[in-house]
Amino acid sequence: MALIDGEPSNHATLGGRLATRRHGALAMLLMGLVGGASAEIPQDRHWAQLEYFFSTIRSTARLDPITTSASGRVVSLEDDLGLDNRKGTPYLLLGTRLGERGRLEFEYYQLDRDATVVLDREVTWGDVVYPVAAQVSSVLDTTIYRLIAGYSLQRTSQAEFGIALGLHVTHFAVSLAGQGTAASGVVFQSDRRTELVPLPTLGLYGTFMPSERWMLRGRVDYLSLDYKGYDGSMLNAMASLGWRFAQSFGAGVGYRFVDYKLRSSKDDFHGEVNYRFKGPTVYLEVAF
Repeated sequence: MALIDGEPSNHATLGGRLATRRHGALAMLLMGLVGGASAEIPQDRHWAQLEYFFSTIRSTARLDPITTSASGRVVSLEDDLGLDNRKGTPYLLLGTRLGERGRLEFEYYQLDRDATVVLDREVTWGDVVYPVAAQVSSVLDTTIYRLIAGYSLQRTSQAEFGIALGLHVTHFAVSLAGQGTAASGVVFQSDRRTELVPLPTLGLYGTFMPSERWMLRGRVDYLSLDYKGYDGSMLNAMASLGWRFAQSFGAGVGYRFVDYKLRSSKDDFHGEVNYRFKGPTVYLEVAF
């Protein structure tokens, strides 16, 4: 530092003050940028989740005979036909925002089961009666597509809550094969019925972040509808606890519950399919 008669020069003092002011302004600017950025971190613009669902399943089905006007007998697919009542299945979920309050989400999962058993009680399926001790093979394949458009009524850096209008599309295939008795006598019958059922839903969703890295999520979709040969209801709900271990990557655990009832009076499938599955889930996600 330059000295004049033992005192700092005015030029040196002024330069130090200007440098201090510049450093202070730069620090304030950086703090403002960091603060603004961190306020947006909880609100992802795009996200993808890969989830694994450990489900417990209860399902029934009924196929009405075509030779009479009477309803068929309800068959328990687990107790009567030996389908697994526990099975894991992966889920895929993709989401994106539309503006500041809108969102789109797409979900896909598939649950396929089959079994071959020797019956310990009589089973009626359509016009065929399978007697005790008959060997019967059965299949229930279910593929579900879920598409929702949501609108957030509230959205802050820590919480979001909104309503959703969706389409829940179910493709199911149910079949039985074995030797049974029909009007024509003893026959080997193989019967397979498939149906694609698109059903609209209304729902609610929400997210709450108690801290920067932890989040609670929940959603519920509901439907009750009697339309064009279909009479059904559906409740699809989930809740999860997530941990964002990096800015764009996270993991979590949750619980799902799905209750689906469908009665059809269409010619290609006159009967009903009901299933309920529930259980814990784990997932990984990427978001940006």
